[in-house]
Amino acid sequence: MFTFNKIEPEKPSFTKNTLILDYLMRMEKDLDNYRALCIFIHKLQSQKIRSMQRQELIETFENVIKKSGGEIFGLPNDDMVVIFNKKAHDEILACLVKVRFMFHDDAFLQNAFDLENAKFVQFFELGNGADEFKSLIKSNTVESGNEASGLIGGGTKGKSSVGAAFMSGPRKLRRELTPAMLAKVQKALSMTDFSSLIRRQSVCAVIGKSPPQMLFDEVFVSIADLRDMLLPDVDLTANPWLFQHLTETLDKRVLVSISRHDDGSLTNNFSINLNVSTILSDEFLEFDDNINASMRSSIVLELQLVDIFSDVKAFMLAKTFAQYRGYKICIDGITVDKLKYIDRENLNSDLIKIIWHPSFMDVISEDKHFTDYVNKAERARMILCRVDDPQAVEIGNSLGINLYQGRYIQRLLLAQPRKTIFSIKK
Repeated sequence: MFTFNKIEPEKPSFTKNTLILDYLMRMEKDLDNYRALCIFIHKLQSQKIRSMQRQELIETFENVIKKSGGEIFGLPNDDMVVIFNKKAHDEILACLVKVRFMFHDDAFLQNAFDLENAKFVQFFELGNGADEFKSLIKSNTVESGNEASGLIGGGTKGKSSVGAAFMSGPRKLRRELTPAMLAKVQKALSMTDFSSLIRRQSVCAVIGKSPPQMLFDEVFVSIADLRDMLLPDVDLTANPWLFQHLTETLDKRVLVSISRHDDGSLTNNFSINLNVSTILSDEFLEFDDNINASMRSSIVLELQLVDIFSDVKAFMLAKTFAQYRGYKICIDGITVDKLKYIDRENLNSDLIKIIWHPSFMDVISEDKHFTDYVNKAERARMILCRVDDPQAVEIGNSLGINLYQGRYIQRLLLAQPRKTIFSIKK
């Protein structure tokens, strides 16, 4: 699945409790004209209602915010904060009438005609430094009545986690990708200069304290960059089925870009992450026809583990065809706890990628046979990816793993001139 393995957690732009505070600071001179509305969605008892109505709830307030100014924030416990201009107060009240209608079937709001009295919503004045609202954030608690979830302090009754949610890092609420949005994105991609979206990250050999030696570059599309360019307020990955269709479109656009040498430097020793279905498509056949035959043995096709096991027969067909044509196959998306279930030799892949995680050592210490699994998978064919710190290399080296990929490796590589590039040709 193209680029899915590259969706690493985004680094927050602010410290954990400052995203909303920073927003208020930037608006300080105009805060007298604004209020904040907190909606305690976590109190709803029906998970089904919460998930079904989430998108409609966002759009309800989004229309008002776009016209009059303000912002919408989502919290980790599903609660929502709407900062709005006072001149839109009546429109916000109208929105709350709609909200009451949307959630009237939930047991928490039955017979609740006033959402404030029901403690489902709360307004805050933001003038005079927004002290009460800031206090809510900093105190980490807010009175809320009897609730079944979102409790803090080990489950203390009568306290909600609104403050805790702020302190753990509020995030701007994003809409989910819809079929109509996907159609627009696919159309835009057909007219986009795709080379500007292509990123690279190297897979390198690192042994001990020796400098990294590049083996090949993985080329991928940054989903975050794509989102920011086309739909900045949409979570492209929220709907897995629509995201699957999006990745198939990306696969094909990348294949076209590479075969035309749009990148200007992709001549050999690189990998691309594809869907199994893409390898069986006409677009891949066209890609295969357009590239120099001598390049195939230096190109690695990375396939996601979840994609492989969703249709093993299709994987075997795609893998057999690709290897017959000379490409190498890498199984990607393997977590350390799943390694013992993967038989690389039986799957007949050339390489496997294991995702580094700080719990790596815990799994190893709990599983006395882990070294046997590593030996069976053949260390020389294992790549430890998402390596962000030197500890990963130290532990990997202790296990005999020599191939690495990640931000830490990229920093080491960029800190020195490239001297040796190993070929992966047989």
